[in-house]
Amino acid sequence: MIDFNSQRPSKLRRAGEKLQPQGNTLFEFEEVEIVERRLTESPKAASRLNDRMAWAIAVFVALIPVPYGANRPLAWFVAIAVVALLCLVYFIGIMIVDRNRPSQLKNYWVIVALGGLAVVFASLQAAGFGVAPSFSQSHTMLAVPRMLSYGLIFVLVSEVCTNRFRTEKLMRTVFYIILFHAAWALLSLSVFGDTLLLAEKTDYQGVATGTFINRNSFATFMGFGVIIGVAMMVFEMRSPAHRSPNRKSKRKGMTADVAFVGVLVLVILAALVASASRLGLLSTLVGAWFTMVALLLRTDVSPVRVFGLTSAALLLGLVGFVAVSGQEMLNRLVFIFVDSDTRIELFKQSWDMVLSYKWMGVGLDCYQIAFEQFHREGLSSDVVWDKPHNTYLTLWSEMGLIAGSLPMLAVLVAFVMLVRSVATRERSYFPAAAAAGVIVQGAIHSMGDFSLEIAANTYVFVIIVALGLARRSRAREV
Repeated sequence: MIDFNSQRPSKLRRAGEKLQPQGNTLFEFEEVEIVERRLTESPKAASRLNDRMAWAIAVFVALIPVPYGANRPLAWFVAIAVVALLCLVYFIGIMIVDRNRPSQLKNYWVIVALGGLAVVFASLQAAGFGVAPSFSQSHTMLAVPRMLSYGLIFVLVSEVCTNRFRTEKLMRTVFYIILFHAAWALLSLSVFGDTLLLAEKTDYQGVATGTFINRNSFATFMGFGVIIGVAMMVFEMRSPAHRSPNRKSKRKGMTADVAFVGVLVLVILAALVASASRLGLLSTLVGAWFTMVALLLRTDVSPVRVFGLTSAALLLGLVGFVAVSGQEMLNRLVFIFVDSDTRIELFKQSWDMVLSYKWMGVGLDCYQIAFEQFHREGLSSDVVWDKPHNTYLTLWSEMGLIAGSLPMLAVLVAFVMLVRSVATRERSYFPAAAAAGVIVQGAIHSMGDFSLEIAANTYVFVIIVALGLARRSRAREV
């Protein structure tokens, strides 16, 4: 090029390079290198990859409950393979299109570390290195990859959802997927002759189970949808309204969108009630109540009004849905205290097993085998007691009090982070509120059932929590 300033010659340079004098010649010709931004440095390509992977995760959420709630070894193998493949494709793709993309793991390192330690301990149980060997190494060796896949799906969602619009869209998509499963469950119960995947049921006739075998597991899945729907409604109602001379309120309030989502929530709630799951209904209502409280407090509603209105809504909702429930639900509510005797006895005998193996546990997925040594009078010998109907007791009995508490601590840390996110985020905080409510629901239901030990529910639970925690990259939002 021509340099018209012989005293201060200049040169085309790349960003970050310093100017170097080129001599005193009047005419200076230089080679100009046109540097293209390669695909390996393209945030837009990374954004497209994230969008496609978000759709892949949505398809996974839709299909994973179909094979009986993924509660069979074959379904576990398929789910583990799919999750591993998605992670492999995604991280190889990111290395190709945007290798300088910052990782999100540093934002959740405590959660990942706690979960990783639990996987390591279970692996040592299966191998028998340094800890008491599992009662059945084959059972534990099959359970370890499944537990690892829960962590992988958490990491994948966290990396994919660094854009708040993508996060909100995926959370809403999960809601509509659960709505579809609710509609199918109601059709299976009423139109198709109370079938399970169009085949004859062997258990839980007369109640909705959808594609799940157990009604309580199905109720937990429905509860996820109810809580997400409630979060969508309250967030929309409390969002800032467009300025208008005729509008007095600064918030949107009741809109057609809110009413539409409310109708859909009622459909999911109807499927939940049709499951006749007592604890499923109670835990869902409490989780929805918590979500409402969190969102209303976040939008500057006075605490007195929040707790008064939401508590009244919770009580009316509980009484109203019990009143319109089917005969099966009413019968189960009447006999709740009679049924609790057996459950309490099961808890006692399971706790005895926990104390006998309090440090090392009996091995992941080995409760049924080990409990045969502790089964005594008070529980029927005609029933196979494969689970203690309490997820906390399951973890403690299978992994010991210390290692078994690691997954609980990971969820507790996630819950604290979610509540903090609801309080501090400026824009989209409804995914965090929904995820916090889902944790409350799961924590309550896990006290009296094993719904979160069913693979389909665990995958969806982890995905919802990861969506609630997801935050945009500080460097860029793609």
